[in-house]
Amino acid sequence: MDPVVLSAILLLIVSTLLGGGGTPSPLLELAVQLIGAGIAAFWGIQMLRRNAKISLPALVIAALFLLVPLVQLVPLPPSVWQALPGRAPEIEALKLVGAENSWRSISMAPDRTLASLLASIPPLLLLVMVASMRRRDRALMVAVVGAIGLLTLLVGLLQVRAGVLLFWDRSDVVLTGFQANRNTTADVLLVGLLAGVTALRLWNEGRSRPRSPVVILTASAVLSIMIATGVFMTGSRSGVVLLLIAVPAAAIIAFLQVQGSSRRPLLAGLGALIILAGAGLVVAQSANGSIVKVVSRFSTDDETRPELWRDTRYAINESFPFGTGIGTFVPIMFAAERLEVVDMRLPNRAHNEYLEYTMESGIAGPLAMLVISLYLIVIAWKEWRKHQPFSRAQISCAIAAMTIVALHSIVDYPFRSMSMASLIAIMVALLLPAPERKPE
Repeated sequence: MDPVVLSAILLLIVSTLLGGGGTPSPLLELAVQLIGAGIAAFWGIQMLRRNAKISLPALVIAALFLLVPLVQLVPLPPSVWQALPGRAPEIEALKLVGAENSWRSISMAPDRTLASLLASIPPLLLLVMVASMRRRDRALMVAVVGAIGLLTLLVGLLQVRAGVLLFWDRSDVVLTGFQANRNTTADVLLVGLLAGVTALRLWNEGRSRPRSPVVILTASAVLSIMIATGVFMTGSRSGVVLLLIAVPAAAIIAFLQVQGSSRRPLLAGLGALIILAGAGLVVAQSANGSIVKVVSRFSTDDETRPELWRDTRYAINESFPFGTGIGTFVPIMFAAERLEVVDMRLPNRAHNEYLEYTMESGIAGPLAMLVISLYLIVIAWKEWRKHQPFSRAQISCAIAAMTIVALHSIVDYPFRSMSMASLIAIMVALLLPAPERKPE
C-alpha cells in the first residue's frame, strides 16, 4: 500500500479508537497527538521524496481554524486586556494576589485554550492528508470510515449483550463503542452508514463490469438496518431523529449510481424494500428493549438544555465580541450559571455547538466558519459540475454527513470529540479538489 495513504489510515484509526473520551481523557488525547505528530512527520517526508503537492485549500482552512485560538493566546498589556468586556471579575480576583497588572491573553483560561488547540491538530492533519490524495485513494479512506462504523457497531453489541469492552464508566450499559458519549456514537454510526454505502457505490463504479443494481441496493439496505439498530441501542434521541435523514441520504447515494446503468433500478428498489421489511421485523424483536428505552427518553421532563442555552447566551453577551477563549466553557459557566438551576451535575458543555463556539471565540469564530462554509459550497459545486470519476459519490457522502453533524450540533457537541472531528475532517477533504484535477 502507498505509504502516504497508509499514514492517513493509521492516523484515522488512532484518532477514532483513542480520541473518543473528550476533555475528561487528557492522557488518551495526548497519546493521539503524539502518535499523530510522528505519523505527520513520516507523511511529510514521503510527500517531499516524491515531490507531491500538498492541498493548498486544506492548508488555508486549517490555518484559518487555528488562527482563532492562536490569537487568543497572545499576551496583552494590562491596559488592553482589562478593557475587554467581561473581565471585571477576573480583575477583582487578581487584585487579591497583586497580579492585576500582569500581562494576560484574550483567553480567560489559556491552558484550556492551548489544550483545545493541540486537540484540533490531528483532525486538521487528516484534512490536509486526505485532501492531498487522488480521488481513487480517497475512496479507500471512505471505505475505512465505513469499516469504523461497522467496528463500532460490533464492539457496541458486545458491550450491550455481553457486558464486555466497556471503555468508559457508565451507570447504564448502552451501545457506545469507542466513544464516551452516546450521541457521538450515534454520529459515528450515521457517518459510517453514509461512508459504507458510498464505498459500495465507488467499488461498483471502479469495476470494469459493474454488479447488478439489486446487489448494491440490497447490500445498502442491509447495512442501513444494521446501523439503524445500533443507533437505537445507543439510546440517543437525536441519533434516532437523524436516522430520518441518514437513511434516505444513503438510499439516494446508492440509487443514483444504479439509476444510470442499463439495469432495472425498479427491480433493485423492490428487492431492497423486501429486505428492509423482512429484516425490520427481526430488528423490532431483537432490539425491542432498546427501542422502548429510547422512546421513553423523548417523554422525559428532566431536560436541562434550555437552561444551559440561556446561561450561555448570557455569557456571550458579557464577553462579546472577543469571546472567553476556546475551551473555556466550564470555568466561565461556573460564573454565568444562575443559582436557581445549579444542581449536582457539572455543566461541562452548552449542548449547542454554535452557542458554545460563539461564547468561546467571540465574533471571530463564526466569521471564520462562515468563510470556510461559503468556500466549501462554491468548491463543491465546481467539483460536482466536473463530473470526474468517483467525485460525485464522495461529494454526496460529504454533504450528507456534514448536514447530519451540523443539525446535531444544535442540541449537542459532536465536534468536541477528536474521533468525530477526524471523521468530519475527512468529509471536508472529500469536497476539495484532488491533486490530479487541473484548474479550469
